[in-house]
Amino acid sequence: MAIDQQQQQKQNQFRVIALASRIILAAIVIQLLLPRLLPHGPAVKITPHHRPVATPVDPNNASLRFSGGKLTQIYEQFENEGSDPLLVAPETILFGAKGVMYIMNENAKLISLTDFQPKEGGDDDESILTAKATEVADLGMGRPLGGKFDKDGKCLYYADVILGLARICNLSSNKPNNNVELLASRVKLEDGSWSPINYADDVDIGPKTGHVYFSDASDISTDKDVNGKWDTMYGSKLEGMRGKNTGRLLRYRPETGEVDVLATNASFANGVAVDEDETYVLYTSTFDVAVMKYHLSGEKEGRSERLLGGFTGFLD
Repeated sequence: MAIDQQQQQKQNQFRVIALASRIILAAIVIQLLLPRLLPHGPAVKITPHHRPVATPVDPNNASLRFSGGKLTQIYEQFENEGSDPLLVAPETILFGAKGVMYIMNENAKLISLTDFQPKEGGDDDESILTAKATEVADLGMGRPLGGKFDKDGKCLYYADVILGLARICNLSSNKPNNNVELLASRVKLEDGSWSPINYADDVDIGPKTGHVYFSDASDISTDKDVNGKWDTMYGSKLEGMRGKNTGRLLRYRPETGEVDVLATNASFANGVAVDEDETYVLYTSTFDVAVMKYHLSGEKEGRSERLLGGFTGFLD
């Protein structure tokens, strides 16, 4: 009887040791695989009073409807049946010096939109138009998002989520030089190290200095989806879910070619707008549901603050 109890105890000890060994082995394997399982790091714990708060949408707000006359749908005119569409997944619209409207599509083509006409069969709905789409320039292998023409309309500065900040000039001349210039794919930090610009998003240009202000939305690089298209939504969704706030506001100085970091800690830094006196820059922190204000001059120079919040949804 005593021998049986001793054997049972030994078996239990072996089971405990075996279980502990498996747990330790599993922990080691997880630790080794963690960089592959979570290549951009684990989620950050966000306390309740720091979580974004959105305002409910008012269904009675007529200005949000097409019938309210505030929004216009623009469709591409097709002269030849079977031709490939050009007005495909534009991120933003641009206006040149002569008032011509442009878009940059998902295939990295700069497209002009002209000859606006009411859509046939549109039941006289003035909110539905068609436009002639013409390819103006090939912007390379990346995926352009936001952009801005300089005050002379000679050069287009644009944020390319793959390349960084880029520029293309002389689009309006008789012999356009359509060479794309890559201006910035990384930025030098205060400690002397270099930080890559992984998600250039939007651009605006200071009317006084000509400095180019642009957002670097996240430190997560964009990759292609199963269809071979650049999946710009992947980085934004992941940035929002992990709550790490790696978005930045950057500045490019054309006179020196230097780039510096103005503001950090944005939850997917997105849209950028400079005021007419170039005293401040507004930029959106998408997953904070907020508009931030960076002061370029005055008592608060060099500081960033939350200007507006509590919108009805995530800002672009």
